[in-house]
Amino acid sequence: MTAEPIPFVHLHSHFWGSYSDSALSIPEGLDRASELGQTAMAVTDHGELAFAPRFYRACLERGMRPLLGCECYFVRDARESIERDDAHRNHLVLIAKDARGWRNLVSLTSAAWLDNCFRGARGLVDWALLERHHEGLVCLSACYYGSFPLAIIRRGLAAGLRELRRYLDLFGGDFHPELSRLGFEEQEISNAAIVALAPRYGLRPVATNDVHYPHPEDWIAHDIISKTRFGRVTDFSVVTRSIWLKSAGEMLGLGFDDAHLRNAAAVAGKCDLRLPGPPVSPPVLHGSPAEDLRLLAARCRSRSGRRRGARERRLGEELRLVGRRGLAGAILAAASVADRFRRRGGVRAVGPGDRFGGTAIAAALGLSDPERPPRGAPDADAFSSIRLRCPDAAAAARHVLDALGGERACRAAEMVPIGGGEALRFAAEVGGVPEPERRRGLAGADRADSVEANLRRSAPLRRLCDARPAVLRWARRIEGIPRRSRPAAGAIVMTDGPLRELVPLKRHGAKVMAQYDVAGARLAGLATLELVDGVRPSR
Repeated sequence: MTAEPIPFVHLHSHFWGSYSDSALSIPEGLDRASELGQTAMAVTDHGELAFAPRFYRACLERGMRPLLGCECYFVRDARESIERDDAHRNHLVLIAKDARGWRNLVSLTSAAWLDNCFRGARGLVDWALLERHHEGLVCLSACYYGSFPLAIIRRGLAAGLRELRRYLDLFGGDFHPELSRLGFEEQEISNAAIVALAPRYGLRPVATNDVHYPHPEDWIAHDIISKTRFGRVTDFSVVTRSIWLKSAGEMLGLGFDDAHLRNAAAVAGKCDLRLPGPPVSPPVLHGSPAEDLRLLAARCRSRSGRRRGARERRLGEELRLVGRRGLAGAILAAASVADRFRRRGGVRAVGPGDRFGGTAIAAALGLSDPERPPRGAPDADAFSSIRLRCPDAAAAARHVLDALGGERACRAAEMVPIGGGEALRFAAEVGGVPEPERRRGLAGADRADSVEANLRRSAPLRRLCDARPAVLRWARRIEGIPRRSRPAAGAIVMTDGPLRELVPLKRHGAKVMAQYDVAGARLAGLATLELVDGVRPSR
């Protein structure tokens, strides 16, 4: 008889949202896990939930169970760490079991960034935050740098037990120590202690691999990304080369008991998170959704007149749909941009293919061609994800943000990718190509242009890549991976608040922004307004 495969799920995985520390895209990670027979997977990026909505949708498309989490930067007391300028922190993995856990995870990551921001670079989670937001969450002890295993390693078993009891007081059976074997000697000290303590305290340790890339050879891509995180090559080095997406068999080959793999699958089995459908808490501008709808309908009909026939029927259908979904406030916020810029060339929906631009409401508000008939059946998404062209997108965004206020709206993120020219330079330098050869080959490379465009333009670069094929291979591999995020000039996430409980937020200098980009916010069911510079006729 053929033995039944041992169920296993990766609960500790870093995708592109672990900026400058992952070479694992969502599609390749989930496709690889699926190939290995794994029916669920977790996203646990460092300190943020930026890619969680994309991950959720991609899992559902593949018939996999999405586990949405975060590897937090954990300290005992965030205020004390900030006041002392103490950069030491531990890691801690949190995964949402259900809708309540997801709300707590969003609130916790927002609070870490907004209230406990360390040097403007990361949000800190401490015991006080965990006590407020632990319900509905699974907690993993993280790699050996978690506070529980590191206490055992650095201060002995008694110190580790004090940490363990505190986690168990908060999370009970939803606290799971991680066991991993990544080649660090210290890790074996905590692994042995965890296995010994498990029967005594009813613990169910889980085997993890701290995944950062899909295949063994991809350590090279991860090494290049990590070494160049500050835009230049450093001597930083990730010692382990073992953090690829392993099969259950490979995990067993590391010496784990199969019970620890089954425990990981059991954790996945108790997580049943379903993100709410759109729209999620859209903005209300005039006291109630009903009043917003009344004002929107009056505005549409004052501009279009009471036309009879198909146009009026379509407008009525759309207004009823908007009323059922509570989206009138979002549309009025967009219309306020048109009011502000009417004398500066006006505002238009982005173009004929834009869903909002093809609605009767957009036409009635003067935001698209009134003579173009609406396309297809009314679509609620057209009214929750609005795109407009205007003379000054940044000024228009400030107008909307001022009108809604910081409790209800913020800028979406914009991901800053590794450009093609950068990727070529980093791959050559980290790959050990001598400087004179690099200078000759990369002399005409444009850092922001694509790898392929640079190759077409530069014969010296082609000669370099012919002589050093690894440069081209790894440049192509890392091109486009997000390096960091920043506020998008004209993309806004709109809610009826409180914003920090609905949208994971972060700081960027003095600005507060969403961790999601505009596409991620839409996938999370949030109302968005995207403002693009320039006005053109909608015909």
